[in-house]
This record gives sequence, C-alpha cells and structure tokens, in this order.
Amino acid sequence: MNRSEIAKDLRQFVGAGMISAKELAAFMNRKSVWRVKQDYLVGLEKIGNKYFVTDVAARLKERCVL
Repeated sequence: MNRSEIAKDLRQFVGAGMISAKELAAFMNRKSVWRVKQDYLVGLEKIGNKYFVTDVAARLKERCVL
C-alpha cells in the first residue's frame, strides 16, 4: 500500500481532506485518541483540531514496517 492509497482510504472514511485525531483513532480501530496523537500526529501542520489527510498518510506510511 502506498501513500496515495492510504490518503484515498482516509478521505473516503472521513469524507473530507482533513481528519481529526478522534477520526484517525476510529479509522485505525484504536481506543486511545491520545496515543494515536502522540504516535502519528505530533509535529504535523493542523488547522484547529484537523490535520491534512496527505500529511497523515505520509506519516502512517513512514511508520510502516515490512
């Protein structure tokens, strides 16, 4: 799976180009929103409490293990 496929899946899940930590946690089926924020969203640009899907997809892809 590449970054653009992850971004596409995220956009389909939220129906927009931006995603919140709570939505990302739901997408990843994780209970701890705080942990998702710490693991994947720290340091990314945001507007309000929403992060750009493309940035989040890139971060998820760089954290993947083979």
